Amino acid sequence: MDSLKDFNYPPEHLRDWAATGCVEPTLSGKHMGHTNCMMFNMVAALEMALYDGYHPLMRWQLGPRTGHPSTFKTFDEFFEAFCAQLKCLADYSCDYNNKLGEAHSILRPTPMMSTLMDNCIEKGLDVTKGGALYNTSGIAAIGLADITDSLLVIKKLVFEDKTYTLEEICNATRANFEGHEVLRSKMLTSVKLFGSDSQEAVDIADRIAKYLHDILLAKKNFRGGPYTVGFWSMSNHVAFGTLTGALPSGRLSGKPFTPGLTPEAHASHSLLDNIKDVAKLNYDNINNNIAFNVKVVPSAKDSHEQTVNNLYSYAKAYCDLGGMQMQFNVVSSETMRAAMKNPDEYRDLLVRISGYNAYFVTLNYDLQMELVERAEYGL
Repeated sequence: MDSLKDFNYPPEHLRDWAATGCVEPTLSGKHMGHTNCMMFNMVAALEMALYDGYHPLMRWQLGPRTGHPSTFKTFDEFFEAFCAQLKCLADYSCDYNNKLGEAHSILRPTPMMSTLMDNCIEKGLDVTKGGALYNTSGIAAIGLADITDSLLVIKKLVFEDKTYTLEEICNATRANFEGHEVLRSKMLTSVKLFGSDSQEAVDIADRIAKYLHDILLAKKNFRGGPYTVGFWSMSNHVAFGTLTGALPSGRLSGKPFTPGLTPEAHASHSLLDNIKDVAKLNYDNINNNIAFNVKVVPSAKDSHEQTVNNLYSYAKAYCDLGGMQMQFNVVSSETMRAAMKNPDEYRDLLVRISGYNAYFVTLNYDLQMELVERAEYGL
């Protein structure tokens, strides 16, 4: 409810919220939220900032020219370049989404749903044309943890310690770190990442989220309402990862991003560190919710009661700290690897992807491996 305060909804309407799709808050019977209007690859903006607006996969000068890596004198200058590329992508995406909204209203109106939404009959307008009492469009922004970690590495190794130049980091990512193994090792081990109980990491994640929130809130969708921003991904963190080169965080080319805004698996050995950083985020900037996925595995010595109590304690601690949403897999990587080898024996193995469940053996290899490689915490 607090995350929706930008819109000044009456308290009695706010209290009647419900989750649309996986996690997205909408107001029951009054709100055309279109909460998955687009899956937005934020990491492309980081790549474009590193390449002066050039998108390496598309081989296209897509964004504005914001400077060669050698021209940035401070971290803030580079962050501003990233923001300029992020705004460029947001502008393109919202313009395209508005065209789709107009096409939808003509080709696929929804008269039945419109009769069930407050205000449509009074206005004489279908929900696809803005008839509902409240109208928003929700973006799922993908890659927040990957971008935060990359910016933390750039900030420390380039602008604070001056161990490497930004140009050297670009050369290393372009080569997928072949011949730059020492640099990658420093990226992976010498910087406190998001999810390591690092206030600096939380501050950078908040800075990114606020910038995107403010850009989108100022835009209007086809139905006349604002855009909202959430950080969840369903399975697109895997798909978008295949379309992205190596990153300054040390992530290799083609590997999945983290799901939603879940911290990187090697950020910390403690699940409590993950919980503290995610809970500290300013949820005023996240009005289309999040996906925070964790994998916990009980010990063979734990009783059923102990397992339930420990899971309860993790979830309650997160909520007491102000967290917005959290979801668990209680299955080991060992079990999932066994299911990959002998799928017929594990037909009933259900796993949590990112806001929804699926039978593990029906998933493609890349998505299975993303689940296997998530951080695994004991109870």
